[in-house]
Amino acid sequence: MKIKKSKDNLIPRQILPKVFSWLFEKEIIIINGPRQAGKTTLLFQIKEKLKKEKVVYVNFEDSFQLEAFLKSPKDFVSLQLAKNKKTYFLFDEFQYVKNAGKILKLLFDQFFEKAKFIITGSSNLQIREIASYLVGRAIFFNLYPFSFSEFLLAKDESLFKQWQTFNKNLYSFLLGKKFSKTSFIFEEKLKNLFEEYLIFGGYPAIVLSENKKKQERLFSLIETYIEKDIIKYLKIGNFLEFKKITKVFASQIGNLVNYSGMASEMGVSLFEIKKIAAVLENTFVIKLIPPFYSNKMTEIKKAPKVYFLDLGLRNALIADFRSLDIRFEKGAMVENFVFQNFYYRKELSHLYFWRTKMGAEVDFILDYQGEMVPFEVKYQEFDKEKISRSFLSFCDTYKPKRGVVLTKNYFGQKKFNQTKILFLPVYFI
Repeated sequence: MKIKKSKDNLIPRQILPKVFSWLFEKEIIIINGPRQAGKTTLLFQIKEKLKKEKVVYVNFEDSFQLEAFLKSPKDFVSLQLAKNKKTYFLFDEFQYVKNAGKILKLLFDQFFEKAKFIITGSSNLQIREIASYLVGRAIFFNLYPFSFSEFLLAKDESLFKQWQTFNKNLYSFLLGKKFSKTSFIFEEKLKNLFEEYLIFGGYPAIVLSENKKKQERLFSLIETYIEKDIIKYLKIGNFLEFKKITKVFASQIGNLVNYSGMASEMGVSLFEIKKIAAVLENTFVIKLIPPFYSNKMTEIKKAPKVYFLDLGLRNALIADFRSLDIRFEKGAMVENFVFQNFYYRKELSHLYFWRTKMGAEVDFILDYQGEMVPFEVKYQEFDKEKISRSFLSFCDTYKPKRGVVLTKNYFGQKKFNQTKILFLPVYFI
């Protein structure tokens, strides 16, 4: 992952090279992700890349542009086509277009030789509908808030470069190579930025704000999300109940989801709880990850665990921006951080947890290039290698080649039977 700041100081996103590689192919490019994650900025970076081409940018949050497009999508496109070269249409917030998949299929089939379509959206529901029409006609990308690496690049490029060396060594270790520990000279600064990321999250506008304005902008982000995605687009009427249930999920990060218990405690139907959970997933607020199991008699196989895709948004929902050290749930917050930085990497999207009916648990099981790798998050001061009984139990049962224990401060390595176990400070994930 070779990324650096651009001349205008924009932070290049990790998906940018992959998106660029599809710019001159015929397929429609679809970029999906939460509101204010940087999709519009990404479109303008694409526009800059295409500065020698004809580019038409349309924001469908603008009701006038939306109305003009819907009157006749074919005419809207054909009237703006260049004569002797391909025209690039950048359609922002395409979820506001009714029958979007059907319209895109029509436009692609008629204009694919003369036009290239690049669209963004803020709802998985919309993308699934679009995908059903565009088999073989589209390539899909997800854009999330800043990952920790992007966050570090935004804050301190030299620190990012040092961090990157350790991060690369971790993934080399997962491929069977030796972990080469080198000296790290900015560790205290890295710890401070790690805490800032856990408290305020990775939404670009928040990361680049002054500290005194971060909280206000996060509260504003929640209200914008509720107003535009929940009320206006998804048309969920009881937004007070929606917000209340969302706060309950925010208080349970890293825990098994007990829908029946939530419904009983809140006096809400089980159907409503599950409906709102689905909405939160489809609008990139939470993610429910499934258990890993092979023995239905002894291992949990149904109940998922819940995590937020951004901790800043989560902390704003419960209105708690206190320092990490005094938070009773700091272990769960660090675990959520690990989830985010796995989930944001497209190649690492096969993510599980493991738990037996007797209570043994491993925080994450990562399907990495066909091998199941256990990850345990222990945000504690270590002075030597320590392995929990649960972790050993998983290793004894499934015999992975490698495992990782993520610590607060400790580097080390240990072997248990055939499993090589790496101990690594969590902020290098």
